[in-house]
Amino acid sequence: MAEELVPIDIGDMPELIRLVEEVRRTAKPRILRRDSEDMAILMPAKPPSRRRTKRTKTKEDYEAFLSSAGSWKDVDTDKLIADIYADRRISDRPPVEI
Repeated sequence: MAEELVPIDIGDMPELIRLVEEVRRTAKPRILRRDSEDMAILMPAKPPSRRRTKRTKTKEDYEAFLSSAGSWKDVDTDKLIADIYADRRISDRPPVEI
């Protein structure tokens, strides 16, 4: 599991705030360097992901679900499984030449 990042308040560092706002606006990371040594990477934070709202199921949704019950009753499931495994054994890819 990844470690939790410790936040640092930059409210009283105007030069750092300017740099952070630039990184956020351009969405491009920047390398913080002292002399010729790379010290850190400043990257824009990901925006919080939107949670999908669940669509309320309607009466038609439930009717469609119930009407699908038994729709496979005429299918020979043993033959279906055998056909699936037979198709998996057939290779339609060309041989790899090394």
